[in-house]
Parts: sequence; C-alpha cells; structure tokens
Amino acid sequence: MKKLIYLFLALLIVSCSSDDSSDDNQLFLEKYDSVVWEGIAIPDDERVAFVNSSKTLAVFYDACFIYELEGSTEIPDGDTVTISIQDETENSISLLVQSALFPEDNSLFIYTVTSDGSTYILTRRIDGDIEGDEDITYTRTDYEVCF
Repeated sequence: MKKLIYLFLALLIVSCSSDDSSDDNQLFLEKYDSVVWEGIAIPDDERVAFVNSSKTLAVFYDACFIYELEGSTEIPDGDTVTISIQDETENSISLLVQSALFPEDNSLFIYTVTSDGSTYILTRRIDGDIEGDEDITYTRTDYEVCF
C-alpha cells in the first residue's frame, strides 16, 4: 500500500511541476519588454524601446518621446498621435499610427525582430508612407529606456 501511495505522489509531483517552456508563448511586447534598439546608419541616431508594463513606445531623437500603444498621445508640435496595435506575434508587431493634424501621414508601422544567432536586428517598415521611406534597421543596445 505504501508503494502505491509513493507512486501516486511521484506521479502527482511530476504532473504538477512547472514547465519552463512558457517563453515560447510570449508575444512581442513581453519578449522585447524595455529592450532598447539603436538605429543603424540613420542620421538622427534614433533609438526605440517597447515597454510592456505601460504599453508604450519610447522613441529618442534629440529628446525622449513616449507614445501610448493603445491610445492617443499629444506631442510638442501640437499634433495628437493615435496608435493602435493591429497584429502582434512573438517576433513582430504592427502599429497603425494616425496623426490628427496630418492624416495624409497615417501609416502602418511593422516592427520585426530577426536574429543571426549573435545579433538581434529590429526592422521597421512603413506601409502607406507617402515618401516611400526605406526600411530602417536597428540593433540591440545596452542603453536604458528613456535613454
């Protein structure tokens, strides 16, 4: 009888033990929370970071700007920018960015992370940009969020 109880307890412990593979199910904001990305070969030395806890996007170019990822943010030039998450997977996030003052600039920003094994690369593609901007590539850096 004791052997049966021990066997039952052993099976119970094994079946209730935690599985550390939960990282496989993380979405972009969880996986890259507060990681700072620095622009490669762009003139303004732009840096970006996604902050999961506050659902914000921090962008640095001359100063730090914080944008709500699911809402509106008033920016210094008097414009209001509204961002909404359109799609999110483990390694990409698509953001619809809308301007109150300049609706012709409304665009879908698609951020995708790839890795060659040693370097993580973040690429931003802008669909709907009237100027036809090229993709912008960022590399992971050790800067702190709001730089």
